[in-house]
Amino acid sequence: MTLPYRLLVVCSFIVCAIAAPAQQLPALKPILDAQIGNSVIEIPPGKYLLDNLTNGAYQFINKNNVTINGNGSSIICNSQELAFRFYNCTNITISNFSIDYDPLCFTQGTIVAKDSVSNLWYEVEIDQGYPVDNVRNSRVQFYDPATRQLKRNSITTSEGHYAAFEKIGPRRFKLTKSAAWVAYEKVGDLVVLDVVSAKPNPAAHAFQLEKCVNATVQDVSIYGSNSFSFFERDCSGTHYNRCKVGRGPTAPGIPARLRSGNADGIHSSYASIGPLVENCEIKHNGDDCIIVCGRSFPVCKIDSATNSIYVLSREANPIFYAGDTLQQVLYAGVKSGKMTVQSVVSYVPSAAEQQAIVAMYPDLLFKTSYTKGARIVVDSLPGMGIGDIIYNENHIGKGFIIRNNKVGYNRSRGILIKSGNGIVQNNEITGTAMNGLLVAPEIHWMGGGFGHHLEIKNNLFFECMFEKNNQGMPPGVLSVFCANGLAQVPAAGAFGQINVHDNTVQKSPYPAIVFTSVMGLQSSNNQVAPYPCNSREHGKKFGVTFTAPVWEKNNTQ
Repeated sequence: MTLPYRLLVVCSFIVCAIAAPAQQLPALKPILDAQIGNSVIEIPPGKYLLDNLTNGAYQFINKNNVTINGNGSSIICNSQELAFRFYNCTNITISNFSIDYDPLCFTQGTIVAKDSVSNLWYEVEIDQGYPVDNVRNSRVQFYDPATRQLKRNSITTSEGHYAAFEKIGPRRFKLTKSAAWVAYEKVGDLVVLDVVSAKPNPAAHAFQLEKCVNATVQDVSIYGSNSFSFFERDCSGTHYNRCKVGRGPTAPGIPARLRSGNADGIHSSYASIGPLVENCEIKHNGDDCIIVCGRSFPVCKIDSATNSIYVLSREANPIFYAGDTLQQVLYAGVKSGKMTVQSVVSYVPSAAEQQAIVAMYPDLLFKTSYTKGARIVVDSLPGMGIGDIIYNENHIGKGFIIRNNKVGYNRSRGILIKSGNGIVQNNEITGTAMNGLLVAPEIHWMGGGFGHHLEIKNNLFFECMFEKNNQGMPPGVLSVFCANGLAQVPAAGAFGQINVHDNTVQKSPYPAIVFTSVMGLQSSNNQVAPYPCNSREHGKKFGVTFTAPVWEKNNTQ
């Protein structure tokens, strides 16, 4: 694309942003419908309305060897829900467009009043040009008015933090706390809140791949989402190249946006072959920037006579296929035996089975949601106990590569890995409130799996771990960390064959690098610049010390 053409597209976008509400834009659906059988689908340069309020997400189903070329177009959704869904597609290429929302998926404003006596409420005046309808306190974040970045030594709050949330004026909301918790918020701070669709049960995320093989997503930018920006589930070999999650444009006179998507940037779940994510920029989103994961399941019943394992689940359709390999993890947190899936049927656990698991995992999140389950028949049953964990070794995104990306300025982790046989290389991770890179199964989430055969090299971490002290948070800017159901660091064997070398950590608290529970740890040439910020207590619950750049526990070479 030549420079004059780029300038033409940018100027066209600005004019539309000033003069044309989303509902007056040309409709995208007829353009796509007219080409739905083509091997090459072209979106002409311009700005379009994707009317997902009326039609829901635009879906591409069972497409093979299809190219969708956006030609630099801008696509505006009019409902805070899924924009595009690709299902059971093979060898598809999707490229060169942006997705945005009008109304946005969030709103923002300034704290204009605060309870200075009991610290139990504050009021937010919404900025001009930002939504005031369908506002929710499901994800409330505080920003520094000087830097317009997430507030240091603060926290992200949610509905559970509040006893009441009410609109008290045309552009003003009052948030009443459920307790006198402290986010060090003050009058003049900036606040971001979620905005939801007027539709009941809107589909989550912005761009979704499901059961797709060898999809290429290239030069696609997403400036908002009600949850994940890019989400893939049960895919194989996705390639994300030069994609972006970022703060979108605003018209003149309107304050610049503070947030991009409301949750994760690129979220890969249950992949049989993990994604290649390269040359991407994922920033300012409401949760993790890039994550590769599967799912773990606690064992609630065992029938040795039929080689059957019964597991709890909080999702209706966990992914197990005949022939898949299950990895067993002992309740103590160390990997043990493996087995092969013969068959799977759904199972409804009893109340007693649910309660037994919850008692064994006191920090388990979403406890009341573990009402579903599966009965899995395996080829042979290793020694197993109630409370052990299994995960599907074939669907944790093994073989992933994450390289040459720039991520950060977000409320959680830059990169989160729950997988194996992967590489994290040459990434810049900046301004993450929590870990810059975390390799962890996160048992309280029942995330899977437990990392193995990983190479982590040549990454730069800068100004990470600035969230308010949390003694239960996994420690470390670059962290390979495991805690079992009793919040204890397991013996070596939760992780295996981890090679960490030539990484650099700057302007971040000690310990900057953390390794636990690794059998076969190789660490060399990692550099930590001294930084006078060693009073943090992230991970103190697990016995972490804060006086040295590296903290290790229960590893073997």
